[in-house]
Amino acid sequence: MRRFSILAAGLLAASVVSAQNVEVPRLQADVNVFTDANGIPTIVGETEADVTFVQGYLHARDRFFQMDFLRRVASGSLAELVGTPALDSDIQLRTLGLRRAAWASFSALDTAESAWLKAYADGVNHWLATNPLPPEYGGLELSAAEPWSAVDSLVIGKLLAFQLSFDQSLSAIGNTVRIGTYQAVGEAVGFDGTALFLQDLNPTIPVDDRVSIPDFFERIGIIVPDAGQGEASKGAGAGLQQAAESASMDRVDPKLVELGQRYLERVEGLPFLGQNLDLGSNWWAVAGEHTATGYPLFANDPHLGLTMPPIFMNENLVIRDEDMAVSGVVFPGAPVNAQGCTPFLCWGSTVNRLDVTDVFQDPILVNNFGLPTHTIHKGVPERILYVFQSFFANTPGNGEVDDVNRVNVGFDAGGITFIVPRRNNGPILELMGDSALTVQYTGWGPTFELSAFRTWARARSQEDFELGLRDFAFGSQNFLYADVEGNIAYYVGGEMPLRADLQNDLTADGGRPPWFIRDGSGALNHEWLIDPDPQPGQTTPYALIPREEMPRVVNPPWGYIANANNDPVGTSLDGNPLNQLRPGGNGIYYLNTSYADLRMGRIDRELQDLVARGNVSIDDMKALQANNELLDAELLLPFLLQAFENATADEAWPGLTELAADERIQEAMGRLADWDFSSPTGLAGGFDPGGDPGGNSTPSPDEIANSVATTIYSVWRGEVIANTIDATLSAVGLGDSLPSSTLAWRALVNQLRAFPLTQGEAPSGLSYFNVPEAPTPADARDAVLLASLQGALDRLAGEPFANAFEMSEDQNDYRWGKLHRVVFDHPLDSAPFNVPGAGGFSDVGENLPGVARSGGFEAVDASSHSARARSENAFTFGSGPARRNVAVVTPEGPEAEEIVPGGRSGLFLSPFYTNQLRLWLVNDYLPLTIGEDQAGLGAAEVTTFSPR
Repeated sequence: MRRFSILAAGLLAASVVSAQNVEVPRLQADVNVFTDANGIPTIVGETEADVTFVQGYLHARDRFFQMDFLRRVASGSLAELVGTPALDSDIQLRTLGLRRAAWASFSALDTAESAWLKAYADGVNHWLATNPLPPEYGGLELSAAEPWSAVDSLVIGKLLAFQLSFDQSLSAIGNTVRIGTYQAVGEAVGFDGTALFLQDLNPTIPVDDRVSIPDFFERIGIIVPDAGQGEASKGAGAGLQQAAESASMDRVDPKLVELGQRYLERVEGLPFLGQNLDLGSNWWAVAGEHTATGYPLFANDPHLGLTMPPIFMNENLVIRDEDMAVSGVVFPGAPVNAQGCTPFLCWGSTVNRLDVTDVFQDPILVNNFGLPTHTIHKGVPERILYVFQSFFANTPGNGEVDDVNRVNVGFDAGGITFIVPRRNNGPILELMGDSALTVQYTGWGPTFELSAFRTWARARSQEDFELGLRDFAFGSQNFLYADVEGNIAYYVGGEMPLRADLQNDLTADGGRPPWFIRDGSGALNHEWLIDPDPQPGQTTPYALIPREEMPRVVNPPWGYIANANNDPVGTSLDGNPLNQLRPGGNGIYYLNTSYADLRMGRIDRELQDLVARGNVSIDDMKALQANNELLDAELLLPFLLQAFENATADEAWPGLTELAADERIQEAMGRLADWDFSSPTGLAGGFDPGGDPGGNSTPSPDEIANSVATTIYSVWRGEVIANTIDATLSAVGLGDSLPSSTLAWRALVNQLRAFPLTQGEAPSGLSYFNVPEAPTPADARDAVLLASLQGALDRLAGEPFANAFEMSEDQNDYRWGKLHRVVFDHPLDSAPFNVPGAGGFSDVGENLPGVARSGGFEAVDASSHSARARSENAFTFGSGPARRNVAVVTPEGPEAEEIVPGGRSGLFLSPFYTNQLRLWLVNDYLPLTIGEDQAGLGAAEVTTFSPR
């Protein structure tokens, strides 16, 4: 690695905008911080300890309130900062115990890792001791903040990994509550509630069958039944029928339904638990043999909550005595590059929803006070451990500074956390009588995910990267790798536990599969197996899928790799995720029950075309990251087009003919037939790919036409879901137990695909196309589709969209940007900090908050909203690309670009608060600086931190 000399640094400092010196304790030598014109620092020092100290200082300077907020959320002490509204969140996060897990990790760190985290904490604390607190503290009437500790950094890492991997537990509880409810109502009303859940509404078969490693089963020896894998997504319902035949589930005990429902009500709406964000990611790489330069192309955009300030900071590090340089994005509060490039390689990540969590119904014993003392497993009592909790809350707004007081929380309401050793020291979530909900999770014990990133910052080869991967035990990520040698590779990070019933008895059919609440009594053998011979580097005590059986591929012969939270290898394609066996028949090969599919469907189609064309460029990668063509429309809209064609045919049923005669429907159908599935804002001043970041773009006639079609389709989609899935369930008394909007959309598509076989009668016995006067089931289906379009047009011209379209019947007024808006909320949700508001942004209109942005439901350029949306403020979104990154990985090192939705600083008056946001909104990028030479040449300011 070339080094930027101290002499050159001194000469440069005389010519840049400013140069300054800061004296600090603890440093062994000078540390130079080269900050470019966009506020992005490169921290250059002799040792890791010195660089990390300054890194902590700069993190506190730029983002301390966000750091404090995140550590308190994770630790269950947020009410001490913002007051009693956060108390419910504190109780639940304290119960789950991320800070307990962080302490377990801290206790197991080696000396070098402990020193690394201490150096960071020392830097944070020096800033705290010598600077005023950020302005948020004044509004909260707090004059001081707790010092930073190494455990604080670890708990932030735990929180982010938890957010991306723990959702299986809540889905298991929700699945159990819903199927139990469906079974009970079905018995009373006269339909098959089990089939309603498993076959009508929750088939695990994806609507699009693209996978990341199509030859994986054959390559490692996964045993697949002869029945046609992938049939479902290829034809008119044959695969759905096949999948339906394999679905089964025992009757759920009503008491278990009540137990689960009580917990869901307790966490509803809580941050990181009850929220419904579109968290995911995209990445792909193209092998050099297909690119214009001959070198690999790399692209990654992780999808997280869009907050102000953003969850990431751009940051570059150089440690001279290790000849180490790493650049990319860091989490405020943690001294690691979560995604980045070194002079030798780049890595990125997407969420892999490995099922690393099980919720159990455990029998318990209670004492005279009604508190649990033991769980019972196979008739043997096992002691429960108690952790006593104390909660405190701030009282902002009363004019009294530092008015933080203890809050009384009952022992059975969170004042005691009940720990179950059998569950990897996981907690009891809910108690009722002699039963408890407990949760077992790979993340409860000591894990070393931050250590993995520290290793990768130093990696010089694929072998080095693979070695670091061993430390990534939980967080369940798909990692993309590309290096200067021309390699591209995909690895799954995370430890996947083996369940006894799936490995020994193979009794998964019926009973309770892993995506429901499992039996903790021992009767059904649902326990995680204990591993007598752990793999090297393994952190959990349980038997795992061996690393060689986990999804991975290096330099695939088809020339590219892609993942967008989709099924990586195809375990779900036949509709039965428990239908493949591990090599040698050694148990069921189970990873998860369902995956995202629409973003991967579009990405894979585009990459296949690009690779077939050849000469793929970095501009192609940028265009694919900016792709806002709606694959859901490409899959669903043909049914509406066919319905209109049927309605206009000779001898059509008069009820259909009457609908087709509506001039508004005729105009809308013409627009939809001409639509290219792109989703531009259609607004002057809207933000679209390639537009003016200043907000001065003017849409072309084609963009306006596509914008209007997007609006009409998107409102129709919500209307048709309401008139089919939701109306049918509501009619039988299940209006309070609807599936998620994504599941409802998939159910609708699956019912339409299967219609030629079912003629509208679903496996449950219910019909979702109910028009009693229709002469045939097909006429009823078409009438529902067309009447939903008529209803959508009525709504667009009516009160539900009055602020957006002013009751206009002119379809040309229905511009997508009036509806599809993004708001970047600060944790305090206060006007000075939020965007719009900060950064010179304005709302689209009165009662239409947010910035107009292209995109839509499950677009590649992630900007999703509820598929049920059918009112003017229901199409807004609050999650999306937290970073976009593209690179050409040349033999001399990566040539990379990146952008984040905000800026480096968390101070709303800073010029670096929103300076990258306008570029992000139009899919533009900034160059990624790697190494000391590039940092020096691009510096606008040099700050030297010197030993005191």
